[in-house]
Amino acid sequence: MTDSILSLGVVGVYLLLLAAIGFWSYRHSGRDPVSYFLAGRGLGSLALTLTTLATLLSAFTFIGVPADAYTHGLGIFLGVGVTTAFISGLFLWVGYRVWLAAQHFGFITPSEFFGHRFQSPLLALLYCLSALVFTAPYISIQIIGGARTLAAVLGEGIPYWPLAVVVALVILGYVLFGGSQAVVWTDVVQGIILILGMGVAFVAVAFSLGREAGSELDPWLSLPGPQGRWSWQGLLGNQLLFFMATPLFPQFFQRFYMARSAHPFKTLMVVWPLLILLVFFPAALLGVWGRLAFPGLEKADQIMPLMLQTLPGGVAAVVITAALAALMSTADSQLLTASSLVTRDLVVTLFRRQLSPHQEEQLGRWVVLGIGLASFAIALNPPGLIVEIATWSFQGNAMLFPILIAGLYWKRATRAGAVAGALVSSGLTLGWLSGLLPRAWTGGWLPVIPAVVIGSGVLIGVSLLTQPPKEQVTAYYEEGPWGE
Repeated sequence: MTDSILSLGVVGVYLLLLAAIGFWSYRHSGRDPVSYFLAGRGLGSLALTLTTLATLLSAFTFIGVPADAYTHGLGIFLGVGVTTAFISGLFLWVGYRVWLAAQHFGFITPSEFFGHRFQSPLLALLYCLSALVFTAPYISIQIIGGARTLAAVLGEGIPYWPLAVVVALVILGYVLFGGSQAVVWTDVVQGIILILGMGVAFVAVAFSLGREAGSELDPWLSLPGPQGRWSWQGLLGNQLLFFMATPLFPQFFQRFYMARSAHPFKTLMVVWPLLILLVFFPAALLGVWGRLAFPGLEKADQIMPLMLQTLPGGVAAVVITAALAALMSTADSQLLTASSLVTRDLVVTLFRRQLSPHQEEQLGRWVVLGIGLASFAIALNPPGLIVEIATWSFQGNAMLFPILIAGLYWKRATRAGAVAGALVSSGLTLGWLSGLLPRAWTGGWLPVIPAVVIGSGVLIGVSLLTQPPKEQVTAYYEEGPWGE
């Protein structure tokens, strides 16, 4: 009982701190879209590094990765963790180049880049809709993970839904009032907490196990895992998925716009691999170790909350706070970015409503509330394990990867080629994910992999048959942000 009270007290202080940051941000941030959605484009190295890290690490990391490792072994560390660590090159190859374009043309949402680069409202709309469709389920897993983590603090007897309400209300509260300023500074706090918390959990569990771990864990410590999930094809497919999806997560893409200068991208490239490995490897190994303490779980998502219950009260409080930090720091960023997509890309651009900067900011708050409620509704009846929901969501984000790379680096890419490639890649991915197309046609790959390959071929073929607009080539490559 004393341990539960201590853990609850620590979590309570943490939630009050988030609320205080939200209130402070509301009092000190501007009342315009750039301030509300992009923190005034003023983030330095520390803030951008920690908000980007906290935005990526989520309930998938703290709940989903241990659950998958519990069932399938350490393959998820190689398939997801290592890939995520070494995408640091994308901060220079993609992030810096996107930042240059956003500084030059004043982009606020990711869709604005795609629409402007290819002079295609249809392409902007396609990105916007796909981002919204695949973001709400991913926000829901943060609420699911938060409720299950709080259950580990409070023990049995409290229904799931009130805990989900608490998590949703806290996130909505500071995002609604504080905007991106609150999101960034809560992310800084949460980024530090989640790194320390995972380290504490790893050390505490390792000491508690002593020498209990034996040869019975060998199938979980080697490839392809006890059920063969992490074959070479499964491993490579997940590595490609995360490489393509990560820069296209709307909340991640929008982080590229927030930098004050080019220097933060250099810092990210250097420190990112270490920070990711410090979190992903312990998360995966904790899941495998969980088989010793809790063998035969029917719901693998329970393993991390159950492992927390075995820790001393003070240690558990730190780790539980870290888990909440990971999921809340992702959900808040997703809510804010989704709000900017609806406000800027649908209301202002598609429906041609003329809004003042203050009206855009106010509408953004209402959209945050609406998307948050939709995500909460999904969380009340989870459609699957956290890893399953996340993998589905990641594929939706990865669909437009060839369009992004062509837009950044290929002068010869045309509007017709980009639109055709995007429609083919998206259509095939959605067809396979929904079951409208036979999964046998994927050759055993995750659906988005062959979809992107075919879409890339269409993009290249149609672009070579059409002419790029000379004014756009000049605007970007000769006189604009990427001038040579």
